[in-house]
Amino acid sequence: MTIIFGINRISLVLSLLLLTGCAQFNSNWAGNSGRYADPYAQSDFDGLFVFDSNMAQMPLSSRGEVCDILLKRQQDYPAVGIQLRLMIGRLFSDACGNIPDILDGVSAIPSGSLTDARVQKLIAVHTEALRRLQVVSRKSLPLECKQKTSRPVSGSKDEKGAKNNENRLLREKLEAIRSMEKHLDENGDVK
Repeated sequence: MTIIFGINRISLVLSLLLLTGCAQFNSNWAGNSGRYADPYAQSDFDGLFVFDSNMAQMPLSSRGEVCDILLKRQQDYPAVGIQLRLMIGRLFSDACGNIPDILDGVSAIPSGSLTDARVQKLIAVHTEALRRLQVVSRKSLPLECKQKTSRPVSGSKDEKGAKNNENRLLREKLEAIRSMEKHLDENGDVK
């Protein structure tokens, strides 16, 4: 089990290094000769979609590490691509920040800076998923508080309740992601 986890972690690091290396070679293409191009700062559809797919396949601990990297880069070098990756990452990990701040950051992106219709649709789908996730989180918080105050329970029942609640939230996140994928598939022929 630890060998598989180690292999997954190594492959994740190698993938990130490969993406970073490729972005450096492509920096001259964009006219930025001599300047480092952060791969997370790019806001093209293909890059965002690959990031989305990679986040879905990562172990939870690695997702948190990627979110930490994104949050640090956002402070040091705010860019549209980083903001969009935080939005995507938040669907997979709470470590990517709080939903209201992410939604505010995405809504502050100038509309003229994102001309690709696929990126606009991706943003619309992910924004709606985050809003739904925020509503679900608000609804489950008072329920958790009521459960804790209303009945004293043994540790094993608390753990089962928390696990069931976590499973329910994960199912709802998965449902939101499937809905986004379906929406993207339906509109995939539009460019």
